Amino acid sequence: MKAALYARVSSEEQVEGYSIDAQRRAFKQLCTEKNWSIYREYIEEGKSAHTDDLRKRPIFREATNDALSRKYDVLVVHKIDRFSRKLRITLEYFEKLGKAGVGFVSIQNNMDYSTPTGKFMLVMQGGLAELYSDNLSEETKKGWHERRRQGLYCGTLPFGVMKAEDGIPVSDTQERKSELNGHETTVSNYTGLKLAFESSAQGKSDREVAMILNTNGYRTTGTHGPRPFSRDTVRGMLVNKFYIGYIQDGNGGWLEAKHKPFIDPILFEEVQTMRQKNRTSTHQHTAQTKNIYSLTGMVFCWYCREKGHEGRIHISCVKNGKPRMGCYNRAKGWDCPQKSASLDLYEQQIRDYLEMFVIPEDYQQQILDAHKKLLESYDVEREQKQLQSRIGRLKELYKWGDIGREEYHSEKDQIEGQLAKLISFKTSAEPLKRLAEFLANVTIAWDKANNKQKNSLTRCLFQEVWVKDKEVVAVKPQPEFEPFFKLNWEEFTKVMKSRSQAPPGSPS
Repeated sequence: MKAALYARVSSEEQVEGYSIDAQRRAFKQLCTEKNWSIYREYIEEGKSAHTDDLRKRPIFREATNDALSRKYDVLVVHKIDRFSRKLRITLEYFEKLGKAGVGFVSIQNNMDYSTPTGKFMLVMQGGLAELYSDNLSEETKKGWHERRRQGLYCGTLPFGVMKAEDGIPVSDTQERKSELNGHETTVSNYTGLKLAFESSAQGKSDREVAMILNTNGYRTTGTHGPRPFSRDTVRGMLVNKFYIGYIQDGNGGWLEAKHKPFIDPILFEEVQTMRQKNRTSTHQHTAQTKNIYSLTGMVFCWYCREKGHEGRIHISCVKNGKPRMGCYNRAKGWDCPQKSASLDLYEQQIRDYLEMFVIPEDYQQQILDAHKKLLESYDVEREQKQLQSRIGRLKELYKWGDIGREEYHSEKDQIEGQLAKLISFKTSAEPLKRLAEFLANVTIAWDKANNKQKNSLTRCLFQEVWVKDKEVVAVKPQPEFEPFFKLNWEEFTKVMKSRSQAPPGSPS
């Protein structure tokens, strides 16, 4: 028989008896005794088994999926709580393993799922595992509460400080290597912390402070690793009373801490006063000058797309009375070469594109024929049943708690959108005629419209507009107009091809 090990430790359990090495030794000894061959060891470190969200345990999902695919014959764990601390998860996955004909062994619990006694013990041990986990959570909360009463910080320390040998936070003056403009530089996080507060006290906005930190080679610390600073991370840092000698009490208030202030309390108050002044000024300016421009909210950066990011292009400033559009990721300090450019440049390209829009005389029949061919290429009823079945499975996963509410509704809306597109094709030519007339006259409407009306007009036509440097490189039409845009592109390429093949001197 081929056996696989699933071994797991959470951050609190890196001790002998629960360590990965201890679990592997017990597994190899078992395989030797039973004369089993070792298929694979699935190792998951730093993951809690108390969660219902199995997306947070990718190795567990891989191990069980391989089992259900019968890649091995028996799944081995050191102890039942290594597998899961949730009885529902335990029972659900053991039922799946049993139906797939895959055995299960818990070494320390002396459990074999294939026997009636083993099934009974599974229920008992699973319940005890959940009880232990709930108790552990309560004890952890008690420990945090006691630490706070003693003036000690709980959780990950914020930027610019580190834990001393006695556990009390001190200034993080360690020298760190950082890459800046392709060159390596040395920074100290505590120096960066003071730079942030001093810059804010001088009137710099949170966004400007983030850019100052990023351009000087500083990066965030914490559970997410080193990342460029953003307006939000700077905001959280500048209002954190931890830096003037306080810790949170767990109920929204503050307690005096054992550590000394890292920022002068007078400087801290100056920062709060200046930030309040900036917010008031910004709100007043926004109320007076807020405008909706023709492409507001629908332009994206092609450079960021190539790197797998969503880079929105927004109105970055108004220079000489003319709005300019820039990449939001670049403004946050990310490595994006997209520089700001005048909105007028992009508007003119959109208008020129619409003005060149050509609709052939037989467009109605062409579009109807294209839809007919599309529908004939697959079975609509079969596709509808498959999508409805997917919605049913989603409901089950949501009911069991394997996916969250947000993910459930997001996927459900997506599937229902696909279902809506499968409605039997009963389109007459009249709506197509009205849409074509609209497209043929859209430039007239564009020239007469104000900024807000242009935005409504653009949103009516496009879902997204993509720019690279000073050029519009792609557009994504709204679904109802997509056939026209595709048809227009086909006609355009035919004309260009015929022109390229025409003999020299012939009329173009």
